[in-house]
Amino acid sequence: MTTTELLKSIRSLVAYHQSCGVNYYHNRAALEEGLQQLERLAAEAGDEGKTPQRQRVSTNDLAAEKSGPDTVTIAELAKEIQTCRLCQLCETRKVSTAGKGGLSPDLLVVGDWLVHSSGTSGEALFGDQQDQMFTRMIGAIEMQQSGVFVTNLIKCSVAESCRPEASQITTCMSYLKQQITLLSPRIILTMGTVASQALLDSTRPLIALRGRFHPFKVGSGQPILLMPTFHPSYLLKNPEMKQPTWNDLQLVRKKLGELGGKQ
Repeated sequence: MTTTELLKSIRSLVAYHQSCGVNYYHNRAALEEGLQQLERLAAEAGDEGKTPQRQRVSTNDLAAEKSGPDTVTIAELAKEIQTCRLCQLCETRKVSTAGKGGLSPDLLVVGDWLVHSSGTSGEALFGDQQDQMFTRMIGAIEMQQSGVFVTNLIKCSVAESCRPEASQITTCMSYLKQQITLLSPRIILTMGTVASQALLDSTRPLIALRGRFHPFKVGSGQPILLMPTFHPSYLLKNPEMKQPTWNDLQLVRKKLGELGGKQ
């Protein structure tokens, strides 16, 4: 990771902290000194001129009320995710799954992660077969593509034998929470045990979480209704669970009708 990339990562972390309501760091003097040293190292490395001025990070941004770094866009965040090197998953990823869909969605869908294989296309988010199933599921509840944004909790594709660690989930969670803040969906649909447990901060099994809405809150924002359900990968192996999943989707469709869509 270059010094410039590290500064970008710090900026992203600061933005996430602000979205959670953090506006002060206790050991602020030491942090400020460290950031200044990073700026100097970037200049000495000759890449200072390549870093936009708005990417500079200062704890002064956190001290002032209603001030902070420029708000990133979903597209800018996606570029940052594609080059992320904050954990070891980046060393083996073949595909980055920042997500895709409407930028003012009624529904945000969050899966666990993409398992990469020789047959997985670069456009897949859950897997080629899984994506086809998901498309049919969303079509069945009459959702338009512009009203749905789809992403994963873990942003790097992983090998089938890989099980992301808690620290890696936490790292990716910071990106996901930024996406949720920017997209401001009406409802979040988590598909899979890991995504559901991580967002709900729960150790309960998915079978106990699904079938009802849970409140989810990022920072000081308004709570968002979250519905956990099964991942398409699980449904392909356990077709008998398609009916419970269909019931969950019907609840989502009904609730969106009650809330009034953005579209």
